[in-house]
Amino acid sequence: MQCVSSRGRRAGRVMVFVFAALAGGSALSCAPASFARARDGLSDGAISLLVSRKPTRAHLLGSGDTTYIRQIIDDRDSVLDRWPARIQNPIRVWIEPTVDTTTAAKFTAAVTSAFAAWEGLGIPVRFRLVESRNEAEVRVRWVSSLVNRTGSTTWRANHNGWLQSGDITLATHLGSGDPIDTRGVRAIALHEIGHVLGLSHSDNSQDIMAPLVRVTDISAVDRATVRLLYTYPAGRVR
Repeated sequence: MQCVSSRGRRAGRVMVFVFAALAGGSALSCAPASFARARDGLSDGAISLLVSRKPTRAHLLGSGDTTYIRQIIDDRDSVLDRWPARIQNPIRVWIEPTVDTTTAAKFTAAVTSAFAAWEGLGIPVRFRLVESRNEAEVRVRWVSSLVNRTGSTTWRANHNGWLQSGDITLATHLGSGDPIDTRGVRAIALHEIGHVLGLSHSDNSQDIMAPLVRVTDISAVDRATVRLLYTYPAGRVR
């Protein structure tokens, strides 16, 4: 099964992307709920220096099969969306407490682990958990279930492509009513955080950013793609 998308509709200064996916077998599915852009923005363990010049499409696509940067360019209207460098001033994250106290600590730990996994890839982004929802720039909330998916993400960027905030919704149960275990929660959280960082879907089922999540960790291609994205400034690709 595949993720079916409707192309972005321009309404003034807002773009909306809607995706829907059907889960099958043991896969977890994602639907990035909406993408609103205000339109006013390496080696392991190392943060690459930011290249000040705008990348060209030809240069980015020169990465060949080692990344899915082409999908990002196509899905996001030829704009690279990413966070500014946020090491000294980490992105503030709020994780909603779950209603079920028996799983609350485990689910929170699973999501925290997912944020740490992306943080550890050498991109110039760090995260900090906060207790107040109003203080957060990225908010994670829980629902019992979602229609035909297990997670969704809304993210916002300014006119120059610099990301400003994001909202992640994670389901605690499949559409069948079966509970999702902590391993599954971490996997779908990894996927949704990837969207918050500026990644689109990959067409390779072995990547965590595949629309149907069948793996439990970030792949080498996921790593290469996010590192490439964070090598360049946000904005339109020429």
